[in-house]
Amino acid sequence: MEYLLIALVIIITVAVIAYPLFTTPRAKSLSAPANPLDDLLAQRTAVYDAIRDLDFDFSLGKLSQTDYDALREKYKARAAQLLQQIDAARGDDGAHLDEQIEAQVAQMRRAKPDDIEREVARLRAQKKSPAPRRAPKVAPATGFCAKCGTPRRADDKFCRKCGNKF
Repeated sequence: MEYLLIALVIIITVAVIAYPLFTTPRAKSLSAPANPLDDLLAQRTAVYDAIRDLDFDFSLGKLSQTDYDALREKYKARAAQLLQQIDAARGDDGAHLDEQIEAQVAQMRRAKPDDIEREVARLRAQKKSPAPRRAPKVAPATGFCAKCGTPRRADDKFCRKCGNKF
């Protein structure tokens, strides 16, 4: 009876451990992104990181000037291409930005000059109102450290430079 129970425990343990090896994963396929725009944004981030790494490697002297220039131009061209693809995927021709700018300009034109002058006066008064800060009083030097020659103040118990006790 003991042998049957031990064999059953071993079979169950092996089955639990081996189960993931014989089943197909349910995860999404990595080759097909859910949204092409997300894929383009990820590629843009990767290109920006590559440019940053390239600049860092060049500053450390790991790359020659010719290699650096060639790789940087390659990455810049790829980044420009990705930005164009992102704009095309978004359907972004810049028209909405122009509309926002025009709306802000119109709002500023509608503002009365008195409102602007009042705001400027308020900001100037706010700038003048804080009292000027005074520097804290420092005790005058009363001697020098015997060890390093740093000037000593009356309230110092230790040298500020070397830590020698006075």
